[in-house]
This record gives sequence, C-alpha cells and structure tokens, in this order.
Amino acid sequence: MRSGTTVIHRALCAARNSNPYISESWFLSDLFNLYTWNMTRFDVRHKDQFGDPSKLTEVIYLNLQYYLDMISAKYENPELLILKHPELTPHFLEMKKLLPQAKFLVIVRDPRDVIASIMDVNIKHQADNIKSPHSHFKTMREYCGFYAGYYQLVLGQRQAFGKDLMFVRYEDIVTEPAKSFERIGKFSGAIYEGDEMKRFDPAQSESLNLEREVRLKDKFSGAFWSDLYTKDLSPTSIGKHKKSLSATETQEIEKILGQIGRMFEYWK
Repeated sequence: MRSGTTVIHRALCAARNSNPYISESWFLSDLFNLYTWNMTRFDVRHKDQFGDPSKLTEVIYLNLQYYLDMISAKYENPELLILKHPELTPHFLEMKKLLPQAKFLVIVRDPRDVIASIMDVNIKHQADNIKSPHSHFKTMREYCGFYAGYYQLVLGQRQAFGKDLMFVRYEDIVTEPAKSFERIGKFSGAIYEGDEMKRFDPAQSESLNLEREVRLKDKFSGAFWSDLYTKDLSPTSIGKHKKSLSATETQEIEKILGQIGRMFEYWK
C-alpha cells in the first residue's frame, strides 16, 4: 500500500501482449482471505462437510480458475494477465501452490516515503471519520509493523518461489524505466516496445480507478488518490518524507526497519 503499485501496474499493462490496466483484484484478495482464514479453522468449521482440507482447496481453486478465465476472456485472452493488489502479497505462497505457472512481482518503495504517504491518507480518513486498517495507528512502531507485514512472509520463503519471484524498487522504475522494464520483460515474458510504458495513455486503461472525479466521490478511496496516476512516470515523489516527517520520526523508521531498509539499499 502506497508503494506506487497503481502507477507501476498501469505501466506494466502497456505491454503488447497483456490486458490493459484494470482496477485492483479485490475478488482475489477476498478469496484468499477467505481461504486462509477457513483453513486455520478447518476441523471445527468444515471437516464434517468437506472431509479433507484438499476438498476445500479444490473449491477455492475452481473459483480462482473461473475468475482468471473470465477476466482473460473479457480482454480477448491475452498472452499475459497482469493483475495486482497489494493485499495479496502475504498470500503469494498460497497462490503459488494453486497457480504454479504464475509469476510474482513484489514492489518495494522507501519505507520512509510509504509511511509518510499512509500518514497523509490517515489524516484524510480521520477528517471524514472513516475507519481503515491503519487509521487507528498512533506510533511509528505501528506504521513500521504495517509496512513490514506486507513483506515478511515473502522474504522468509523466497526459495519456495524459485525463479518465479522478483522484487523491483519503485525508485528504479521511475528513474530508469527502460532498464527496469527490460528486466521485468525477461522475467515475465511481457513485451515492451519503445518508451510507451513511461507514458500515460488513457487508451491503455479500462478502469474508472484512474478517473479522479469518480474516485473522489468515495471518501475512502478518494483519500488514496494521487495525481501521479494519470501522468507519465516521474521521480517526483521520491523523498517526499523529507517534507512531512520529522528527523526523529525518520530515525525511528530507520531503526525499526533497519534490516529491510538495508536489504533494499535505502540506507546503510
């Protein structure tokens, strides 16, 4: 969340052999939340109905496959389906088991900028009396735990993905798009030509998610809106934390998230 996934997803979908940009895959997020939650309570809730956990997995798989087939057909069965939702990141390992042919791209952004952005969203949500998963955060440790929670499972189980997992830094994509998309293309099979991935082209989008007026009508969703969604790739927001975080807050983030920050070379 707030790591540039919408802008990068939009750019990824400029591939010649993929679907156009579409909104976040909320159904997949809900499906895997349902799956994970119910598998932890299988004996009490489902054993007398399914008999074996594999049967519940089969039901989830059938729904998953139907969803993917439906989306693919809607966009004329492209060679690649490029789908995203930040909330799916902790489910990547379970998704890998059900979709062994899938590739998983994890976007990383400077924790200081991500947390500064989430804090901005919280200010808007609190002003509109909206409750969200992070609107109750009061300490920097809570914000840091929220950030780390997206990556912990994936980082801890990287070997299980083999060559089907890639990490990319937001900063690299917006400052060196040609180099970054060449790397992503080799990983995924996506075909990028020229510099079209750098440009915002409304024709590449099939989603109202990129319509500012539509988004702002929804107070929850509107708080996440960024004007960068409909602009060419730009490094404009790199280092935004310098304007909104105090030196003490910045130091606290670097201390709490020290290992992750060093791993992705955001600080030493």
